[in-house]
Formats: sequence, structure tokens, C-alpha cells
Amino acid sequence: MLRCSACLSWNRIDNRQLPLTFGLGATGYLCSHGERGEVGTTDHEVSNNGPAERQGLLGNLAQRLQDGVRATAVALGWSHAQRLAAIVESSEDAILSVDLGGTIATWNQGAGALLGYEADEVIGKSIMMIVPPGRDDEPGILERVARGEHVHHFETERRHKDGSLIPVSLSVSPILDSAGVVIGASKIARDISARKHFEKALGKRAEEQAALYQFTDRLFRAATAQDIHEAALDAIIRALGCERASILLFDTSGVMKFVAWRGLSDGYRAAVEGHSPWTRDTTNPQAICMDDVGAAELEPNLKAIIAAEGIGALAFIPLTVNGELAGKFMTYYKGPHRFTAEEIDLAVTIARQLGFGVERLRGEEARQLLLGESRHRIKNILATVQAIASQTMRHARGEDGLQTFMARLHALAEAHDVLTTENWDRAPIRDVVGRALKPFQADGRQRLTVDGPEISIPAQTSLMLTMCLHELATNAAKYGALSNGTGQVRVWWEPLGVESRKIRLTWQETGGPPVEPPTRKGFGSQLIESSGIDGSGLDFRAEGLHCKMHLTT
Repeated sequence: MLRCSACLSWNRIDNRQLPLTFGLGATGYLCSHGERGEVGTTDHEVSNNGPAERQGLLGNLAQRLQDGVRATAVALGWSHAQRLAAIVESSEDAILSVDLGGTIATWNQGAGALLGYEADEVIGKSIMMIVPPGRDDEPGILERVARGEHVHHFETERRHKDGSLIPVSLSVSPILDSAGVVIGASKIARDISARKHFEKALGKRAEEQAALYQFTDRLFRAATAQDIHEAALDAIIRALGCERASILLFDTSGVMKFVAWRGLSDGYRAAVEGHSPWTRDTTNPQAICMDDVGAAELEPNLKAIIAAEGIGALAFIPLTVNGELAGKFMTYYKGPHRFTAEEIDLAVTIARQLGFGVERLRGEEARQLLLGESRHRIKNILATVQAIASQTMRHARGEDGLQTFMARLHALAEAHDVLTTENWDRAPIRDVVGRALKPFQADGRQRLTVDGPEISIPAQTSLMLTMCLHELATNAAKYGALSNGTGQVRVWWEPLGVESRKIRLTWQETGGPPVEPPTRKGFGSQLIESSGIDGSGLDFRAEGLHCKMHLTT
């Protein structure tokens, strides 16, 4: 029989009466609940044989029992160790052990999958082979473990066989011998690349949103074009993570010019200014990216200029104002850079905001210009009305004078109407001529013909031309080609040279009564002679009045 020293219970050694789990103890065995037991007999199991014989039988039985228990314990220990080894080997986490000197002792399949090394490549070698240069956390970890400390979820990086760095979370525990002395460290490394990537993406998105918010706020407060451009450059560099950036806008001649930039040399700007992948009339322009300038198909000279500036990748982002292409902004990177769809979308968003800012500023400038033009225009109108009244009343009185005055005011109003129909600063010359002569074509017959190319003229020229044409037509209706039923008037204009900003407008009457030069200069003659530059004037030919006016466009 076996008796437990703790519970004092006896257990038979036959059939299935022994505990299912037991092991060797100091005096022979361990009970199923872990207490030491002793070999003996119950009081009622005393044999009829003598004490010496009974003691010999029990001693042999105890020895046999101890041998069986020892074999069973060893078998169970090996089984437990095998289960632990299988668990470690099949774990997806990297599990390894090192001695206190940092020499790798064990290496599971998870470690191989994470770091790329097979076990026979690392066992017996220093743990520093997987520690990135410059990191000194490993010696400190081993020092803590040697003191019996545990290291929980320490985030660091370890170097893969291919040289890449892998973010890991380390948990390190001390390994003890049978005497409780620390002899090494057990390490569990978990790959946290996915989490780090997510955190980085989240941080980048937060930075992008902050850059856009700040950009929008600065656009709202911007008072000048420079304020808008500086805010845009800051937003581009911060949100897109590029080293350099620039903004270019079309000038009045249709050439893209740098208006703001960061980190570009004077020589580079001078060499590439005017270059654009789009023309000014391009509709729906799209962003153009060059991930690797060295591999891009560019004109050799242009590629050399870009390379000399130290630019490895760049992007052209179209800038639109009022729905029309107004320019571009550009991003530059030192080396090759893969532009993602998210980056392009972000760049287009910044371009739209920049376009809105430019549009708002131009609108404000136009409003101020309009107010100034209105004040100037009102003064000119009053001066013109005063001059018309003075000239008219000097030579005509009564009802005739009033009618003449009213007709001239109507012509002046028509001239202003043309300007407000188009815009305040320019008007097409064809519209100006047509509106001025319309009252004199009321009979429906084509006695007035108009011809010439499409040209716009400034506001002041438009007003003066309208008044001159009114005077010529009025004179033709009273005394010239339009005073009978057969006369004709032809009006045409043409540029004075290919590059010239001057045009010559000609008024030619035919088929009217014979013309005689006037004995005095009236309002119309004085107005025409003062309307243009050298070469303007009246020619009273016998076959009909001939007038030339040289105008500036």
C-alpha cells in the first residue's frame, strides 16, 4: 500500500486504484495532488508471517514501485517537453533563446519566416547579427534579464537577412536552471509592420488634413497674390512631402512664367520657363507625373537641365481659374518617387484651392478696377455731355438744336451700352460700328456696308469712335450719300502692319450729291480730327466724303 503523508489516505497498488498522475518524490512518490507519500501497510493488513519477513517483502515492493514510478515520470516529462517544443516550433511568432552573452541557442520556424535566416545559419552566432547598426537596445535587454527582470512588449526594429528593417514587439523572459540561476533569455518577437504602416498612414492623413486646413485659412486671409502663392507652396511641400515646389501662371502673351518657387536656381528657372505640357486653350488638363526623370522620354537637353538641378522625379499639376487653364504648380523630388493615386488626388485638391484663391483675388482686383473705371467714366461722360451741349447750342437753336443734342446723347449711350454688354475695358470694333450705324439703316436697304477683321478696341477708343461715326452718318443723312435714294456708304478697317497695335478705319461715301468743303469746322470735324493719331482726318472729295481714322487697339 501507499500512504500520502498529507491526506493520510492509503491507495491499493492493484487494478486501477493508484492515482492517475504521480511522480518521484524524495521518499518514493508524489500523490496526485503533489504531496510526498510513503510505502507501508494498513493496520488490518498485517501478515501472519513474522516482522522480518514482512519487512523484506515490503522493501522489495517499494523498490519495484520506485523504479516504475521513475520510468513513468521520465516518460511524462519527455511527453511534456515534446508538446512544448511542438508549440514553439509551430508558432507564427519568432521565438528564440540566447545565453547571457547574446549567443543564439534556439531558433524556431517563425523566426526564420520573420527574419529570413534558417536555424543553422544563426545558432551559435551573436544576436547582434539581427540588430540594425546604431541600435544599442540588445545589451540593455540582456542586462535586465540577467537581473531576473521580464521585458514586455518592447517595440524596436530587427534586421532581415536581405537588409531591410522590420518593426517588432519584443517580450523577453529569463531562463533559469534547476538551481534558479538565470542562464539565458527567451525572446518572442511579433511582427508589427501592419500596425506601424497603419499608424504611419493615419499620421500622414492627419498631416495632410492639417496642411489643407491651414492652407484654406491662409487663403481666406490672403490680401495679395504673394500671400496666396506662399500659402500654396507651404501646403504643397507639407502635404506632399516634396523638397521643392513652384507655381507658374500664363502671362498676357500666353507664356507660362514663374510667380513663386522654393529651392530652384535662377539658371534652372530661366532654362525651363515657358515650357508647358498643355496649351492655354487645353480643356480638362490632367496631372502629369514623372516617377523617374532619368528613365523618362525627354528631349536630351531638357533632361540634362533637370538632372543638373538634382531633380529625380517631378509632377505637373494643372491650375484652373474660372474653368480655364491658368497655369500649373510643380512638385520636385531628389530621387525617383512613385506618385500614388492618393498623392495625385491631394495635389489636385490643392490646385483647386489655389485656383479659387487666385480667382477670388482677381475678382477683388477687378472690382476695385471697376470702381475706379466707373469714377473715371462718369467724369468723362459729364465732360463729354458738356462739350456736346456747348458745341450743339453754339450752332443750332430751338427745336433743331434740341434734336441734335438728344441724338448725340443717344449715340453716347449706345457706345456705353456696347461696353457694358461685353466688359468694361474693351469691345469688338464690329459691334461698336454696327451699334453706331444702326439708326441709319432703318429703311431696311443695305446702303451701309461694314467689313474688317475681328479686333477689340479699348473703352476710350470705343466711345470716341461711336461719336465720330454718329457725326459722319448724321452728316451723310443730311447732306451726303444717305440724303438721296441711291448713295452708298462703305466702312472698313485693317491693321497697320503685322505686329502693329494700330488700325486704320476708312469711311467712304459714293453716289451722293456733289461735295463741297464746309466754310467752318463743326462739332463732327473737330471730334474726328482729335480722335486718332497722325493720319486721321476728312477729305471732301467731289464724288463723296472720304474719312480716315487711325486708332490704337
